[in-house]
Amino acid sequence: MNSCFLYHAWGLYTHECTCEEYKGNRIILHVQTKERVRCCLSCGSSSIVKNGYCLRDFVGLPIGGKRVTIRMKAQRYKCKECDFYQQEKIPFATGSCSYTHRFAKYVVDLLRGMTLQDVSNHLGVSWDTVKEIHSSYLKRHYSPPSLDGVENIGIDEFAVRKGHVYKTIVVDLDTGRVIYVGAGKGTDALAGFWRKVRRKNLKIKHVATDLSAAFIASVMENCPDAIHVFDHFHVVKLMNEKLDDIRRKVYSMEKDTNKRKVLKGTRYLLLGNGADIFDKQHRTRLENALAMNEPLSKAYYLKEQLRQI
Repeated sequence: MNSCFLYHAWGLYTHECTCEEYKGNRIILHVQTKERVRCCLSCGSSSIVKNGYCLRDFVGLPIGGKRVTIRMKAQRYKCKECDFYQQEKIPFATGSCSYTHRFAKYVVDLLRGMTLQDVSNHLGVSWDTVKEIHSSYLKRHYSPPSLDGVENIGIDEFAVRKGHVYKTIVVDLDTGRVIYVGAGKGTDALAGFWRKVRRKNLKIKHVATDLSAAFIASVMENCPDAIHVFDHFHVVKLMNEKLDDIRRKVYSMEKDTNKRKVLKGTRYLLLGNGADIFDKQHRTRLENALAMNEPLSKAYYLKEQLRQI
């Protein structure tokens, strides 16, 4: 097989193909290194001799819809000076991985628009192999994240494994980068992050969180001088809960049957965004409910003003 084709297709620039096999939907390329090892890695002596070989299979880039296996004859050597055993380097794969660099890059490219299982089915490799490639790529490019220049952060929690396991993340609000992930959702989940902040001597200016008591306590203890900004959604949610309490009290205290009919069923109209109510009938019903009760009206308009902040 042409050496240029081996290089451009699979990145085998120092190897030659001795033969090819075709088994079902798979192409097997038998390759070996063109040049032998010249010196001992331990002592540098040139007195090394061949000491057998092993066959290693690697998943290569598919071609023509067929899977490709690269079967390499990896030569072993022994140094006659220091009795050191070594095996020739394999430049197109890393360590004990069973796939080539080109294949790993192809998997990462596919994962930009496909799930792990889709890529596994498409390439005919195990889900674990695809996950290993993806994890290795993420670790090389995104770990550990730098905290240099971080001033404004957001803290939140999310559930994994159907809510049985929780993680806490810290995000750099200026760049959108996830800069820390902690196990759990309590104050302990952020202990590692605050240690990094103190080690780097960072000056955090703003911290955005929800109304979690654990997050509030953690920020007050470790970052007391920062401006603590609470999540808009949770603040409005608290206001909506109070507004709903007022609505229920007003309805239970109202004796006039007609007024009770107007108040009944207005929960959605009161708690929703007033600017989104375009239906004339619903708008009229909301205005009637507000006009007949001053406490409810005040609470509603305070809620709308708070939403605009």
